Amino acid sequence: MRDFFAHMYEWFGLVPLYSRDLSDFLKGWDYACVGYFALPWYTYIGLLMFITTILIFALQYDLVSGERFKKWEHAELSVFIVVVVNFAIAFTIPAVAILKKMHCPGLHLTFSDCLVFGLSDAIWSFILFGILSLINRFAMKSN
Repeated sequence: MRDFFAHMYEWFGLVPLYSRDLSDFLKGWDYACVGYFALPWYTYIGLLMFITTILIFALQYDLVSGERFKKWEHAELSVFIVVVVNFAIAFTIPAVAILKKMHCPGLHLTFSDCLVFGLSDAIWSFILFGILSLINRFAMKSN
């Protein structure tokens, strides 16, 4: 799982958006700088992204949007919430590690890397929301 999310957030090696040091931290490089024995943050953040996106999508389409409301307005609000929540999660975890110095001292982590990683997570959550919307649209047409 860690490698799947690492490749996903690193855009499959096509566009390295943040430093290799942040990537090592998110893979679980431990505090003693020995190996990947710390928490695999890529896995946790990736799973949280999937869970929050699917949960907010389900709430929006099944509970909030009804016949008397315009679904597009609710979809826009839901997408905004999904993007903001996932950005906040992905930015906060490495930023707290920087502030509390809870990482290997050999890793040079910056807040700009945290911003770009948060943006990457937000974009992936937007893509997932779009995929779920397409699946829902095709499922509704087949009924």
